[in-house]
Amino acid sequence: MTAYNHTILRMKESSKRSLSVKQTDSWQTSSLMFLTTDGAVRVDMEGIRYELNAKDSVLIRSGIDVMVESLSSEQVVIYTVTFDQFTLAHDAQNELVYKVNHDHLPDNGEVVKGSAVLFSYIKQIQTSQIIQEQAKWLEEIMFIFRKQSKPYNEKVHYSINMILQYMAEHYDQKLTRKDLAHKMGFHESYFSTFFKQSMGMSVTEYIAQIRIDEAKKRLLQTDDQIQIIARQVGYADSLYFSRKFRQKTGRTPSQFRMNRRPERIAAFQFVGLLVAIGIEPVCIDEETDLHSDILKEHLASSLIINEHTPDDVFKSLQLDVIIVPNYYYSKPALIKRLEQIAPVLVLPYAGHHAVQDVLSIGRLLGRENEANDWVKRFEQLSQQARNTLSSFREKGETVAIYEMRGHDKVYMWSYEARGAFYLYETLGLKPPKAILEEVLLPNQHTVIPLERLGEYEADHMFFIVSDQYGWYKQMDKRMEESDVLRQLSAVKNGTFYPVKLEEFRFDEGERALLLMDRFVSQLTQPAYPTIVHM
Repeated sequence: MTAYNHTILRMKESSKRSLSVKQTDSWQTSSLMFLTTDGAVRVDMEGIRYELNAKDSVLIRSGIDVMVESLSSEQVVIYTVTFDQFTLAHDAQNELVYKVNHDHLPDNGEVVKGSAVLFSYIKQIQTSQIIQEQAKWLEEIMFIFRKQSKPYNEKVHYSINMILQYMAEHYDQKLTRKDLAHKMGFHESYFSTFFKQSMGMSVTEYIAQIRIDEAKKRLLQTDDQIQIIARQVGYADSLYFSRKFRQKTGRTPSQFRMNRRPERIAAFQFVGLLVAIGIEPVCIDEETDLHSDILKEHLASSLIINEHTPDDVFKSLQLDVIIVPNYYYSKPALIKRLEQIAPVLVLPYAGHHAVQDVLSIGRLLGRENEANDWVKRFEQLSQQARNTLSSFREKGETVAIYEMRGHDKVYMWSYEARGAFYLYETLGLKPPKAILEEVLLPNQHTVIPLERLGEYEADHMFFIVSDQYGWYKQMDKRMEESDVLRQLSAVKNGTFYPVKLEEFRFDEGERALLLMDRFVSQLTQPAYPTIVHM
């Protein structure tokens, strides 16, 4: 037993995973985990990308989705140790009672850089079969983490986003590697290496990719001549543009333009937009399907696919177009493969109002009338929803939307995710002061430990949890175990509403209307002092 708050650490499992060049592995943590590596890897979790080198170690909380990719030119070994922390809960005569407690631990994703000692300890615990030895090694590992770990420096993560944003806004201008490196504060040679590691292609290849993708949109939405479109996307020479276009897509610009009203569409996301303009996609990817419970009746006939679906299956579907989100730019090999099956359209992942996005995709896919009809429907139903909530707004009660990840992290979303814009702006509902000032006004998502949730509580709380790993079904149990949740006024008053991430993750197009209907339905039901599931 350590002297730290009467704490016991107990190992549950250790594992050793080998990754070949560019190979990936993914899992969800069931308990606390230490992870270390003998080579360069990229770890993606909770929307943050961590670059780890040999002998770097990271602590990962429970309930976290983790994806690890090898960045080395040779085989890499990943060592993980799964464990639990127990603290003394009851000290009576002849009886000590301990309970699982993850308080006072380093934060998820905190890293110890380049510690050969820590790397050695995590490897040694792999070979120990004696519980007392395992506990000793865990205490040593935890001691080092408490003393040496630091929050992961997210500068790299945000730097690549800043670079991509700048390139998206200036792709039609002359962009050189040297100028981009200077603007972003990088040495030119490092910038090239960093960019290729992050995106899987060179700066020059990326610029060409986004220019061609912007040209595709202009070819479908306008009657502009090819040479005009070439200049609009940054090519002074229209013949060079046409050669580049064919090299990237396998088609000339004129051939691409011929399919202005595609019928058979594969969607890697964006199904809410397609449904809004009357399209049921021929196929959707697994990730989109997982988070489309709210649209099930609209997708009943859609085939479920993934990145590994064989080409002959794709080709048998006789697709007119494939739609992918712009974060697929980090998967250039996949985009190249899909281009050989059908024309690929790359759309922005998020950040726009549903009306704007529906009008945009309506123009892109030759369905402007359908898009205009949907916008009228959106305006009509939005007004009806506001009218229904008029007496609610007069009471001045606050409403907010939150998301629980793992055991102890709460996300509060700004306007660009999880239906937040439609809750606060379209329906005109009042957020708590703390969320208004720290999340909505600066328009930035905010993450807090669960223990601070009371500082941001609303009179009515929509609380998103994942159903995929059983969190939604276990919500009642979590309430029983969490003093923080039980003490919330919304819980006591019956105005705490657990909702599924699988229904709330995306809010584009038709989803926005369905989410608003959920908001209105819940807020107008009688409140009971119990947990209410939507």
